[in-house]
Amino acid sequence: MKFPLIAFKNNIVFNNQGEAYAIYRLKGEAYNHLPLAERQMVIKHLEESFYGYEGKGQILLMCEELRLDEGGYLAAAGVSYDLPREVALEASRHARSVREALSYGARRRRRYLVLQLRLDPQLDDIKTLLAEARDLALGTFLRSEKWLLSPRRLQEALEAEEELYHRLRNITAGRADFGDLDFIIRRNTRRVGVLPPPLPSRDAGRFTPAIISAFSDGCLLEEHPGYIAITESNDETHYQVFITFPDLPKSIPETGAEWLASLDVNEAAIDAVVHFQVTRPFKAKKAAESRRRFLKGQIEEAIKGRDEPSVDEEYGLTEGRYLESKIQAGQPLAAMAVTLAVAGKDLKAVRATATRTIERYTSSGYRAVRPVGDQIKCLYSFLPGGPPAAPLIECDPGFIAAAGPHISLETGDGKGFFLGWSGAAPVWWRPGYAARELGRSNAVFITGGLGGGKSMTIKTMGHFIRLAGGVLFVIDPKKNEYRAYERLYPIKRIDLSPGGDQELNPFMLAADERRAKGIALDFLSIALNLRDDNDVRRVAVSQAVERVAGRPPAERNLQACLEELNMMAREKAHPQVAREAGQCALLLESLRDGSLGHLVFGKGRENEISPVTVVSLQGLPLPRTAQNLLAGRITESERQGLGMLYLAAAMAREVAFSLPAHIIKGQIFDEVWMLAGISEGARLLDELIRMGARSYNAIPILATQNASDVANMQTIKNNVSYVLCFRAQDKSEIRSNIELLGADVEEEEEKKGAGLANLFRSLESGWCLMKDALGRIGQVYIDPRPEYLLQVFDTTPGKEGEETKIG
Repeated sequence: MKFPLIAFKNNIVFNNQGEAYAIYRLKGEAYNHLPLAERQMVIKHLEESFYGYEGKGQILLMCEELRLDEGGYLAAAGVSYDLPREVALEASRHARSVREALSYGARRRRRYLVLQLRLDPQLDDIKTLLAEARDLALGTFLRSEKWLLSPRRLQEALEAEEELYHRLRNITAGRADFGDLDFIIRRNTRRVGVLPPPLPSRDAGRFTPAIISAFSDGCLLEEHPGYIAITESNDETHYQVFITFPDLPKSIPETGAEWLASLDVNEAAIDAVVHFQVTRPFKAKKAAESRRRFLKGQIEEAIKGRDEPSVDEEYGLTEGRYLESKIQAGQPLAAMAVTLAVAGKDLKAVRATATRTIERYTSSGYRAVRPVGDQIKCLYSFLPGGPPAAPLIECDPGFIAAAGPHISLETGDGKGFFLGWSGAAPVWWRPGYAARELGRSNAVFITGGLGGGKSMTIKTMGHFIRLAGGVLFVIDPKKNEYRAYERLYPIKRIDLSPGGDQELNPFMLAADERRAKGIALDFLSIALNLRDDNDVRRVAVSQAVERVAGRPPAERNLQACLEELNMMAREKAHPQVAREAGQCALLLESLRDGSLGHLVFGKGRENEISPVTVVSLQGLPLPRTAQNLLAGRITESERQGLGMLYLAAAMAREVAFSLPAHIIKGQIFDEVWMLAGISEGARLLDELIRMGARSYNAIPILATQNASDVANMQTIKNNVSYVLCFRAQDKSEIRSNIELLGADVEEEEEKKGAGLANLFRSLESGWCLMKDALGRIGQVYIDPRPEYLLQVFDTTPGKEGEETKIG
């Protein structure tokens, strides 16, 4: 069987039947665990793209085994070459470790849509006619390939492709280029292992024996009755076994089948090609009517002969009427054929994988077989414009779409730092990608109980921000666990614990005077318990802050505010304000003389920004539960602790808004429910995730054990692009996590085995359910690299502070 292609131009290939096909990258759509209405829209999206189209086409689903160039990987992740030595060494170690991890079979799925271009078959140009006659004569006498691609024909194909491309922009990720064509052809001859580098790019060419040999690296194909043996130029041999579908179920549900998308769940890399043909309604109507009349005649003959019509005949007659009604409503008629390819170096293992795949599909009502003979035809069916390996089976376009060839089960940004695994596909995360390339928020929300992997993930993502040359600011309300960064590179520690020696001046935490005044007022609102129902106290504190802000910068501090309150208490113009000012002065004196007074009565300016800053709040009196905080059942010392937490958060906000927008700024808020539980903190978080995470290249990482503890979760949910939920057991907490991921709570609870409600309970340590910036939801295993980060970032009791050899 001859090679079916004769030439290419840009993303168009021409086959030996005189047909032209355009190749596009098919966009992978988010689907898994989305609400039912959204999943139906995804299926409908592809189905409607067939309306208005007529001709043949293919959908190619091909696996690509990944190789990693360390320099290219770091560049794609945004790592610059001017990093400090310690950080640069960490980046280099990370890239080397990721390259080793990906060498064990990491892969991704590449999808292509191939559509036939409608070309005018008429020859109205005498020169074209003579040229084709010449080529035909040469081909006859010299036994060469018939060359019918005239300049006029080529121009016609380019014009048809331009028109088609504008219609398909919503479902494609752009035109294919020479690199894609190179990959498709090479993948067919080398389905095992990493492909060699592509040929030098070119815009057009003929598929001569020389270029075909270059694409295939001179491999030798040996056809056997049930498989193909391919010997590569290095004398290594691998085997390919094909699976075809001579029959398909009469119907499948609109959602819930996705039998092609499920290929990505397999351990083995299985390629697939869908050949289809679409007929316009006015032509399909005639064919449907003719076949229904034929079936009706057969049934009548059977009845006359005192025989019963078959079940298939009765079904065909009934469904024929339904099909005609859909065609009359404007639906085209389609036909499809599917071929799968399984490959490996051990023929016995390849056959076993093919057998398991056939059994899985057979149990679901699909008739899958391994064809005997025509193995080369099966191989060529994976080439754009190649013939199908099995007869086409008529269906409606929705049947093709419901198979899910455009559904993506991958998760992550597509490029960036290696975060973990989703099956055999690596999960990438690039700091700042969501805002810079998608126009969405960079914010991350992480939730999960103890021992699930939440803290490890937070530290890993913070580490990536630093490797990308970003600035990291961490607020640690727990046990000083973020000092782990100190073992990798220098950090600045700000100790705001009761025994700490750090002195803050709330009036000087921002370079902008208005923002500095706002920080001081918000702190006093928390520390002095300025409730909404006490307007007089609010007026007193606001006036005192205004007076302090009017002083020279060297005199702006809390001691000056205390002096102003005492002065206001002696004024007689407004007795009520004076009384409240006196009470506030007493409270402020109590704060000054307490264990936290030395921390906030500083007189200097804290505006030096370091690459990594860790604010420790260890031992600070803070609310123990979200319920107590939201109900207002907190002690005075806990209120003062919340004031300190707010000041730390204000410093993080200042980092986000004061540095240039091109610099990545990460802010880690552990136990974020505390900050979200006070109005001043909630307003600060809202400002960060709405504006900072979109326009200022800030990356707020919000973390908590229980998502249900966070007040005003709906606002956070609507403005967070990345969600990672680790193991949960409590039913209400699982419902909060499902809602946070954007799935339908009731629908997931109704599912028996595959629902998110059951998945959360069975997640092992390191596993999470992740929603990425594109809305895709999938199971992800977090895999920090190099492996020594597992010890450096480990917070398991008894393992903290263990010495780990790095390098």
